[in-house]
Amino acid sequence: MTRDLMHGAEVKDLVRAAYRNVPPTTAAVARRLYGPDALADVPRSAIDRSLGVADHLRHAGIGPGERVLDIGCGGGIDTILAARRTGPSGRVIALDFLPEMLARTAQAVSEAGLANVDLLEGEMEDIPLPGGTVDLVVSNGVVNLSPRKSRAMAEAARVLRPGGRLCVADLTVGQDDLPPEILTRPAAWAGCVAGALAEDTFVRKLEKAGFRDVEVVHREALSVDDCALYPLFTPDVIRLMKELLPPARQRSVAVAIVVRADRP
Repeated sequence: MTRDLMHGAEVKDLVRAAYRNVPPTTAAVARRLYGPDALADVPRSAIDRSLGVADHLRHAGIGPGERVLDIGCGGGIDTILAARRTGPSGRVIALDFLPEMLARTAQAVSEAGLANVDLLEGEMEDIPLPGGTVDLVVSNGVVNLSPRKSRAMAEAARVLRPGGRLCVADLTVGQDDLPPEILTRPAAWAGCVAGALAEDTFVRKLEKAGFRDVEVVHREALSVDDCALYPLFTPDVIRLMKELLPPARQRSVAVAIVVRADRP
């Protein structure tokens, strides 16, 4: 059985519960990933709900008038940044499977005064959009939450028009780099680490989904202390990492990557 198919229902329930109970602010994550210029025009409500792993939009090349799908919009920070870059002639579709997250994005979009964002409830493995209807697919720390990653990548390829692009940020971990005491903790999956793929596996799955010219354009190590910024990593999981991992490994528990790819 592949990792894509293991305990799918349990993983979805786990992610649903974890993200519904995110604390009032994760602004430290936003400040870690985005520069002050990028955050200047983002409402505090979106900054306080930031849970991404990299600033992938720096590499996305978003242009005016483009139609962008943000998979797993969460608190709305990347949706807002993308919508500002498409301008009023473009559209950003904010997809999430949690109504609570869509409500948070809607609030932030309203506070930002943007009129070019559409909210869409649905799962990344079954995107409720016709094929070939978007120019760019983005996501930030989301694919690793899926129990069916190959399916999620295939859906991203399906909704892209020919010549469209994908630019996603996610965490990668070597297959056996973390001890089972950590990998079996629910908070480790919600925080992306337990569900993470190795980088070469991530790239290979994108290629099998039909993407071409797949390129890793950014890599950044995530330490145990970096993980502690994310409320989805419970104090218990952070304690286990510090107890079970050697000091050198604690400096690189996972690697955040940004991947670009084209849809033929």
